Amino acid sequence: MIKNRVLVSILILLALLGSGTAVLAQTIVDPLPENNLIENPWFREGNRPSLAGWTDAAGNNVIWSLSQKQSNPSPDQVIGTSARLAFGSGQGGGTGQDGVDSYLYQVVAADPSLTHLQFKIHWVTQWIDRAAVTIYGGSSADGPWTAVWVPLDIDQSTSTGGAWTQTELLDTTISEGFPFYKVELFGRYPEGRQQGAKYTGVYFAIDGNGGEVAETLPTPTEAASQPEPTAQAAAETALPPTNTPMPTAVPDEAQPTAEPDAAVAVAATPEPDPTQPAPRPTRVLRETAVPDINIPPTNNTPSTIYLIIIGILLLLVIVLGIGWARAARN
Repeated sequence: MIKNRVLVSILILLALLGSGTAVLAQTIVDPLPENNLIENPWFREGNRPSLAGWTDAAGNNVIWSLSQKQSNPSPDQVIGTSARLAFGSGQGGGTGQDGVDSYLYQVVAADPSLTHLQFKIHWVTQWIDRAAVTIYGGSSADGPWTAVWVPLDIDQSTSTGGAWTQTELLDTTISEGFPFYKVELFGRYPEGRQQGAKYTGVYFAIDGNGGEVAETLPTPTEAASQPEPTAQAAAETALPPTNTPMPTAVPDEAQPTAEPDAAVAVAATPEPDPTQPAPRPTRVLRETAVPDINIPPTNNTPSTIYLIIIGILLLLVIVLGIGWARAARN
């Protein structure tokens, strides 16, 4: 009987410790600056994943889908959400297609007198032909568009291999501002693979603190009409990266085989992920490529309440164990 009581107490303590660990597993990152021009930068509405404010160039909910899991970056206690380019519908949206150019974009209005552009983003890739972000400027919300900056350009040799990564705060100065900008997220993963890229935490802002004007991109314009989903747009094939800085790694996930149920009200569609790991990148922190490992951010520490509760429970188990042992000897 005494052994059973001790075992029950230990099991209760382990359960409480496990629940505390689950809380700490949420991947919390710094919030974005308040001058962000992007609508819905974290791809969510309330506590649910959403593509509101973004346009899939292939059509409504055709290719780009959504992800929500604790390993996705989040600026608060809402479980992390992201745009997702992969096979399957994830937590809602379209279905990724291997070998197909895929574009997700948003058009924002800006002060054309300002020429200093700033950008940052959280991103993760597994198997990828190319993942890139291109900024276009235009005289109207419908274009025509002039490519002015490529702040991110990734291929398989620079893939994160399943580890979430955040760029630095990137910036550039252009020679002439525009009243409208198109922020375009691009991805294409190889034929025969099932996943490519995720994006979240998109930040784009413009101010008057410009420096030296950056070199003009060689292909200045893009057709006003959206590209076909099965053919890569000329602006994509012709534009080289413009000195994309080395991203700062954020410890996170290895791509799992299914999207777990979120702790908040979320659509329950499973999210299939990679079947084998990508080559280890040299610039990011690599996680194990198969299991879904939720690693807490480095700035997360157990709260004082949890430490007090755990200490009390440990003391209680010790006292009860001593008491029961003495009772058994008597």
